[in-house]
Amino acid sequence: MFFKYLREPTLTDLMPSRDAYKYLEYGMTALGWMPQAVNARYRFLYRIWTIFVITLAGYLPIGLSITYVKEFSTFTPGELFTSLQAGINAPGAFTRGMISFLNVWRLAELKQLFDEMDKRCVKDEERIAVHRGVKRCNSLYLLYQFTYTIFVTITYLTSVVRGLTPWRLYNCFVDWRDGTSSLLIASFIEYLFMSSGVYFNQMTDVYPLIFGFSLRMHLELLCKRIENLRTDPSMSEEQNYLELRGCISDHKLIIKICNLMRPYISRTTFVQFLFVGLLFGLTMINLMFFVDLWTGIASVAYVIALFFQTFPFCFTCNLIESDCESLALAIFQSHWVDATRRYKSALIYFLQNVQQSISFTAGSIFPISLNTNIKVAKLAFSVVTFVKQMNIADKLKAD
Repeated sequence: MFFKYLREPTLTDLMPSRDAYKYLEYGMTALGWMPQAVNARYRFLYRIWTIFVITLAGYLPIGLSITYVKEFSTFTPGELFTSLQAGINAPGAFTRGMISFLNVWRLAELKQLFDEMDKRCVKDEERIAVHRGVKRCNSLYLLYQFTYTIFVTITYLTSVVRGLTPWRLYNCFVDWRDGTSSLLIASFIEYLFMSSGVYFNQMTDVYPLIFGFSLRMHLELLCKRIENLRTDPSMSEEQNYLELRGCISDHKLIIKICNLMRPYISRTTFVQFLFVGLLFGLTMINLMFFVDLWTGIASVAYVIALFFQTFPFCFTCNLIESDCESLALAIFQSHWVDATRRYKSALIYFLQNVQQSISFTAGSIFPISLNTNIKVAKLAFSVVTFVKQMNIADKLKAD
């Protein structure tokens, strides 16, 4: 059953951390990124499907560029800005998608490391917390799936209603101006091409976010274990020391998980930040100066999709840094005053390591955080201000 990974927790049927990536794996498999998930008998056919989907997504920036060269004079300002939203985003989406495709091996290793983390979840409340975290991650994937699908579908339908193709993607086989049937065929072909590019984007956007949610879940569980150190009077000092060592091992494993994902997150987020500010600006210009009712609906859907690209993960990175501060505070406030010398020495070592906060950077240049996301968003308003001051919108309308 498809929705079984959204079920409520029961003590006899709890999901492990690796199940947080189930729907993500389904999506990647549909895009041709997971040959290991396919029966060996059909792997050759699956590789052909992989090449086909990559070709669809790869043609988007090429086809749109050809359109701008051959048909630029036929665009109205509103059509141009709607098309540019896809035209500028397409190279970035394809680049990020290919980075994800080439780094898909990290997902298998990531799940194995989370399996190691799950071994420490021996209490029922910990296992239930993991289950709820898994459910939250799978719900998150479906939310992204719905949002991105709505954007593509609304843009497609509103364009067809107006008698136009959605993005004016160059098509040498079908001329959409030849009649209603040609319009419908050409529009549907564009819908297929754009869907491949958008779903490339979706996988790259939701993957780090699910990882961030999974990481926070285990950081919170580790914090609770630290708070419970030396609170059980029936445990000996040796047992308390072993519990502390277990917490230290958990933290080392969390750092290992972050180091595994850090290169991938750095590359994809860097490419994302390069494009998203300009895309916000173009969309705002379109909304403020050129849209009618139908293109306005499509542009609003696009703004929502852009919001989902950057803000959630930037906010999650801030929360991860806050969780690291909570870990340090939990260690300092734990019951260590009357502990043995060996216990205190290990605790000091642990505290020193925890104080080095877990952070991620985009392209090893700037931190992934809300502050950076706000600076990128400011670029959109700079673009809008430039257009208003130069009176570009009025000039385009006059032409």
